[in-house]
Amino acid sequence: MSDTAKRGRGRPKGSTSFVKVRLSDLNSQFGPNATICVSKKWLDGVGIEVEDLPAPSMVISSSTDEPDSEETIQFVIH
Repeated sequence: MSDTAKRGRGRPKGSTSFVKVRLSDLNSQFGPNATICVSKKWLDGVGIEVEDLPAPSMVISSSTDEPDSEETIQFVIH
C-alpha cells in the first residue's frame, strides 16, 4: 500500500465552497420577499432559528367491498 493520498477525492486544494454576496445585490436580483437557500450551519452561526416545515403526509386507504370488482385505492395528500 502507498502512503500517498489518492487524487480526485474531495474538494481540490485552494477551491472554495462559499462566496460572499452583498445583501443589496441579492435584493436587487430577487427582491426583499424572495426565499434564498442557505446552509443550516450558517444559520446556527449567525444565531437564526427557523421552524422546519413538516414533511408532506399521505393517507392511503383501499376498499374491497365487492369481491369481483376492481380494487380502488383512494389517497389524500396534505
